[in-house]
Amino acid sequence: MTPSRLTIGALALVWALTLSACQSGSAESPASGEAAQTGSSTATEEGAPTAGFTLELGEQLGIEGVSPELIAHPEGGYLLLTTGLSQDRVFTSSDGQSFAPDRSLQVPMGNDYSLLQKPDGTWLLYYVSFDGPPAEPGQPMDPQTMKKVVMVSQSPTLGNFGPGVPTGIRQEEPGPAWGVPETYIAPDGSYMMMWVDVPEGERWEVLRTATSSDGLSFTANDGYVITDGYVDPFMLRADEGDWVLLLSTTPSEQRLPQKIFVARSSDGTTWDIDDTPLLESSDYNYLDPAAVEIGDNEWLVVLTQADKANAISGPHDYVRAILRETPAS
Repeated sequence: MTPSRLTIGALALVWALTLSACQSGSAESPASGEAAQTGSSTATEEGAPTAGFTLELGEQLGIEGVSPELIAHPEGGYLLLTTGLSQDRVFTSSDGQSFAPDRSLQVPMGNDYSLLQKPDGTWLLYYVSFDGPPAEPGQPMDPQTMKKVVMVSQSPTLGNFGPGVPTGIRQEEPGPAWGVPETYIAPDGSYMMMWVDVPEGERWEVLRTATSSDGLSFTANDGYVITDGYVDPFMLRADEGDWVLLLSTTPSEQRLPQKIFVARSSDGTTWDIDDTPLLESSDYNYLDPAAVEIGDNEWLVVLTQADKANAISGPHDYVRAILRETPAS
């Protein structure tokens, strides 16, 4: 199905499938009031120096969506890729506060975008597409028969991206709890992908990884790197011996509301998740964090907010925040 033929019904299905990927003008955000608890999170390993993070919640961006991707634009300002019902998927901002649609950059119709720049300057755009039998005429696609596929498109500059090709990472069996892939470059130069899955026999979501030497063709790694219902990974830092990951928690009704956590690792495989959430609220779900560095030990963050009772159905709104790190002493 080409983007020009996406009907409202098909778009609604894409939205529903995306929102369930983790399932088993600016107005003041309601979460920036008393209901939201922003704070600090520190490493807890006994005898180790601690580095603390604080997250200060800001205002809503006035854009509805989930799974944002945020980068510093090479020409200045910021580029935001969104997943939602709107045909506008690309937004830009000069200040990180006010974002406007930018139709000069074309991306394939998909979900859960992730951008990487290779050492030679080439840009890689990853996104989720859907594979399954065609729908009956006049009927939406059946989500019970659809499998998600991670695609990749290349561009020599941060220009238009054409249709992608499969990365080799795809959903093994149809089901809602799969997706939100995050891509990043490891210290050894390899390309990595982390995504959410619910394998048979697991009660809650797990995080899996895959590796690639060229950023195009990936091979899934054995086992899981994180279990127990943590979702929406965003790799804040992947340095030798110092990896930092932002996470949310499962939207399963038994464990609402969703919260934002920090996890740390020395090798990108074994992770310690801080006991104290960076962001929590008794009334709102917080999920899908994305961040870009804006200064020493400081990041602009865009994340998704929804009422506690509407974790899956939404509406979901993007909210900006500022993340700060106090280096280990």
